[in-house]
Amino acid sequence: MDERAQRLLVQYGLSDRESLVYLSLLANGKQSAGDIAKAVQIRRMEAYRIIKRLADSAIVEAAPGNPVKYTAVPIEQVVAMMMDRQMKKLDEMEKGRAEVVSIGRTMALQPASEREEYSFKMVQGREQIYGQVLRMVASARSNLDMVLTRNDLMQLHILGLAEGLRDAKKRGVKSRVISVCDHQTTEASEAVMRAAELRHSEDFAKSRIVVSDGVQVLVSLVLDDVAGRKNDRDVAIWTNSGDYAGTMLPMFGKAFAGSLEARERLRELKTGRRAEERAKAMIDIVKASLPLEGWKVEVPGRLRGLSGADYDVSALLDLGGKGFAVDVVIRNDEASTRDEMIAAIMKGIEIKSPRLVVIASPFSGDELQKLANLVGVVLIDGADPVTAVAKLRKVVSG
Repeated sequence: MDERAQRLLVQYGLSDRESLVYLSLLANGKQSAGDIAKAVQIRRMEAYRIIKRLADSAIVEAAPGNPVKYTAVPIEQVVAMMMDRQMKKLDEMEKGRAEVVSIGRTMALQPASEREEYSFKMVQGREQIYGQVLRMVASARSNLDMVLTRNDLMQLHILGLAEGLRDAKKRGVKSRVISVCDHQTTEASEAVMRAAELRHSEDFAKSRIVVSDGVQVLVSLVLDDVAGRKNDRDVAIWTNSGDYAGTMLPMFGKAFAGSLEARERLRELKTGRRAEERAKAMIDIVKASLPLEGWKVEVPGRLRGLSGADYDVSALLDLGGKGFAVDVVIRNDEASTRDEMIAAIMKGIEIKSPRLVVIASPFSGDELQKLANLVGVVLIDGADPVTAVAKLRKVVSG
């Protein structure tokens, strides 16, 4: 890879890794996240995060497929676009220069006893808020306490929260996190648990609070917890007031003590104490994960069989004309599951296109598997929702 080209792109505003990924796409043409990871020798998850940032900035383009592949926007367009962004920033700084100088002179004229010993700022937009959270994680030196929404936990995981917490742990920082641990956040929860104390609570599902070193505090004033990272309606306030942090810490400590250990919560989810919850979680994971690979997911779905009768299924998947029907049958015991499993499998006699996949639990023996094979249905064990969806993804990508 041309090191000089990489250094020049960094000057225009890209990070080292972003410039490496862009140059790899420029040199090699259309690539998937896995291809990029191998080409620049980084982890696949990191490649995915970088490519998402570049796509959001219109520096690379995504082509629907399985897997999704990316191409580099021509370099002359990228350079022109990045120069334009830098010029706009300079223009904004120039417009505000007189006001900043005036404020600075006013403060300098105040006696030391009259000056405030703390500051605050408004943070507008979810991406900006997440950037501030990650900066607080990176700068923490002793303690870090966080209350995150379900969406926060998933999105910050993609942006590298777990890695930041691991670096903080190496510096001796003690981190505590409260969030919603469910089937949608299992991967993020397990990653965070390796570097911090994580607890589950539904009581703070709509709260976002970060306290760093007992001095810095970030609190959301407006929280519109719609999924995703792009949401300008989110508004937070950041301050370095130790007094304010001092009022937040006892409340956090009480909430943390009253929350459920994440490890216990995840164990409950995997063992499935409630069949209805596991079935819903299965569909939630399908809705959250399959679209990342370009699939359109319809929940629930309805199909017309060969005889003209209509059949309900849990979900319909479509990718450029390639489709699958998914039926989920999960109950608390094998006896109550068997009849419903047979009924679901027998839909395969009527539903030939798209292909039918049945995710079921619990069941044992190979009798039902033989029945599924006979009518052309894929049967997947749904005992562990995360593992089951991973198997489903292999089936639909095969």
